[in-house]
This record gives sequence, C-alpha cells and structure tokens, in this order.
Amino acid sequence: MLGKTLKTLGAAVLLSLASLSVAAAASCTVPKISGAEKAIPIKGLNQTLLDKSVAARVNAERCRRGLPALAPASGLRKQAARHSKWMARSQKLSHKASGAFSRTLKDRLRASGVRFRTGAENIGWVHLYGIDGNKFMIRSSQQCHFTTNGGRRIGRHSYNSLASLIVRKWMESPGHRKNILARKLRYGGVGAGVQPGSKYCGSVFLTHIFAG
Repeated sequence: MLGKTLKTLGAAVLLSLASLSVAAAASCTVPKISGAEKAIPIKGLNQTLLDKSVAARVNAERCRRGLPALAPASGLRKQAARHSKWMARSQKLSHKASGAFSRTLKDRLRASGVRFRTGAENIGWVHLYGIDGNKFMIRSSQQCHFTTNGGRRIGRHSYNSLASLIVRKWMESPGHRKNILARKLRYGGVGAGVQPGSKYCGSVFLTHIFAG
C-alpha cells in the first residue's frame, strides 16, 4: 500500500514538474521591439534595432529550453556589422574576411573589447524583399515590384520579419542551432550589411557573434 502511494505521489510530482515546464516555455514570448515594424532601408540600416530584433527571438528560443538569455554587447554588434558589410560588398558568405583587420572570428572577438574564453559565429543571407520560401511573381524588376500569385505585393523585409526569418533558418541548421543554444555562451551581437545590387533587388548578409 505504501509503495503504491509513493508511486502515486511520484507520478503526481512528475506531472506537476511537467506542467511547470510547459508553463515556463509558454511564457518565453518574443517581446515587442519599438520601431522593428519599419522596412529595412537600402542605406542606413539601424544596427542596434536589428540586433535587438534578432536577440529577442534567439533569447526566446533559449528561454524555452531553460537557458539564460544572452546579454547584449555593443562591441560584438559593431564587429558583426563590420563583417556583414564586408560580406555584402564582396557578395561572399564566409567566416574569413580579407583585409587588414578582423579577418577571423578570433580577430573579431579580440577587437570587440569583450572578455572571452570561447566564442562562436553564425552567418547567413536572405533576400532584401520577403520572397524567400514563397512563390512570387515579378511584375517589374526595375521597380522591384513583386507579388504573390494571388496579387498581394511583397515589400522589403521589416526588422521583425528579417529577424524572424534568419533565426528560423539558423534554428533549422544543426550547427547554427548548437551555437544559439550553447549554455557556455553568455554574450551576443548581431549586425547586417545590405547589397542592393544583387538579384531580385537586393540581399542582406547577417552575422551573429557569440562570446562566453
């Protein structure tokens, strides 16, 4: 009888813990970032706003798995933006840049001013207009007029939609996902570079640097 009672209590505790876990995961929502609904500009992209938009989604993913949020680091953001702009200029997706400074991830971490023992980096690119993964029609390539098959116009990404797309892509990739969910990483910074002259009226290159 006692054994049965203990088993029942054990099951109840496990059920309670499971309920708490589900409730905790449900509370890991993406906060609203002021200004993030604005379209990504061809020039003068707001790196701070982009960083906040991506970090909000990355930290929500970490929260759902019981991991602490990454703290923002302006030095990492600046290095991420610099590397992304290099990728945009060169139209090359690479962790190794050419030039005199910040060629490698270790160079970028050192230049950031953030104290670190380890680091990681995610890079990626998407189209400037919201056509990735969608069937679309080109109404006018010169005027960058794209629509869905149903006729709805497709505009440039907002900071929100760009952040949502790139984090989803990174989470679908095992290596990128591992970096996002690494417990030993404590700081993060995101930057982007726009290349308006690429196919379909532009692309955006992004870099997320992590330090721990």
